[in-house]
Amino acid sequence: MAIYIIEMCLVGIGVGLISGALGLGGGILMVPAFMTFQMGMDMHTAKGTSLFIIIFVSLLNAWRLNHGVPNKPWRLAAFLAGGSIIGAYLGAWVTTKVSEEMVIAVFMVLLAVLAIRTFLLKQREVMEEEVHSRRVLTICIGLCAGFFGGATGTGGGAVLIPLALMAGIVANNRAVGLSNMVMVATSIAGTVAHLRADVIYEHAWTYGHVYFGLVPLVFLGAQIGSPLGKKLNSHLTLERRRILMGGLLLVIAVRLMWRLMA
Repeated sequence: MAIYIIEMCLVGIGVGLISGALGLGGGILMVPAFMTFQMGMDMHTAKGTSLFIIIFVSLLNAWRLNHGVPNKPWRLAAFLAGGSIIGAYLGAWVTTKVSEEMVIAVFMVLLAVLAIRTFLLKQREVMEEEVHSRRVLTICIGLCAGFFGGATGTGGGAVLIPLALMAGIVANNRAVGLSNMVMVATSIAGTVAHLRADVIYEHAWTYGHVYFGLVPLVFLGAQIGSPLGKKLNSHLTLERRRILMGGLLLVIAVRLMWRLMA
């Protein structure tokens, strides 16, 4: 039991670190970790539990990263969240109807593609009025990020940040704070879909596809990792961010491929 508690707290520290530093939500760590350390947990329950935890981790990180920052991107976040809420619910609902192997395969391929594209990110300067003129594009980015986040249990940051930087709707130094703001809405929508699903993981403290027994330990660990992530984020140039983010996504894609072939 002591080892299990330490494992879940360490997972939480990792979640807080990458959420605060890279804006990825932490689901890319939680989903594989839950399936590894929580005996008998299926992919769907791991995704639902991950999304539920991301709600609270991202909420606090959004506050930490945007506290004291002038001109908070409320309008941009609202457009992204509008698309992400629809996408997250659809993504979570659709994947509850398909096999676990299919979800893993899709997750693996998308992460690999995003990893490669992330390595190629280039700095783009965008004026505020240009952001406002790209509302449709912004909503579409939110929709894509939400669908991916809801379908995979990651919160969508792994898609949102690369796409937002590629489209030039957010600057490098504001991307993580924006991502955490949007992931709150994304994860709420995805969690609702998972709570409405039939129970697969027959275990106490499970409702739908959410296992509440893991939440306190992982959340506690995340509150240790998040401040460290915030400090790391302040030192990340776009060059460093694309290497760290792309490398992390690629490692997890390979890890999932190994699991799928095992």
